[in-house]
Amino acid sequence: MIVFVSVGVLAYLIAMVATMPASVLIRNRDWRTGISGTIWNGEAGLAGGSVLSWQFAPLRSLTSLGFAIDWHANGADTDIGGRALFRPGRTVLDHVSGSADASLIKAIQPLPFDCAMQMHVEMPRIAIGGGDSEMEGQLATDTGSCVGANGIATPVAPLVLTAEPLGQETRIRLTPMAQRRRELVRATLKEDGALSITMTQAGAAALPFAGVPGGSTIEAGL
Repeated sequence: MIVFVSVGVLAYLIAMVATMPASVLIRNRDWRTGISGTIWNGEAGLAGGSVLSWQFAPLRSLTSLGFAIDWHANGADTDIGGRALFRPGRTVLDHVSGSADASLIKAIQPLPFDCAMQMHVEMPRIAIGGGDSEMEGQLATDTGSCVGANGIATPVAPLVLTAEPLGQETRIRLTPMAQRRRELVRATLKEDGALSITMTQAGAAALPFAGVPGGSTIEAGL
């Protein structure tokens, strides 16, 4: 009886939250150009012309004890989608697949440079928070260019980013597509969310717009 009552209360709370306006979920940001619908079923315009839409997944929300959605981003150079699960202090993206313009990165993580290139993404799982952070999958780019804080554009050859969980951490590597053994950037994501990123000498030469000296390491937390 307690289990059934608890599930019923949870279902009621989820339904009540899901019918709120979408603006409650996605507030004003530089990358947002407009928003409509509800948390249950809504969409938001993104800088660059793409549209992010989502559909609430009630059954998955109940079984995962969180707020689950199916999402899709579509635009002139973007067609990518997947699933997401949100809990306090934890976000999980899975089955992320498709292609996207690099400008979509701004909606995820602002960076000190802008890139014009196409990305092809196959990420079975991205989990941040909750004590078991990890990433798995691959992101490949086409030929493009990036502009750093100095306003100078740098041509960028096709790149490949791979993420592989190994034990209690995830190893991440960024390499040229034509030279998979030549590391430009290497990173380690710990289960507790600690992220260590190292720019190699080769990376500093190939990616000067990043503004990170070769051999330096950046420590961050996700």
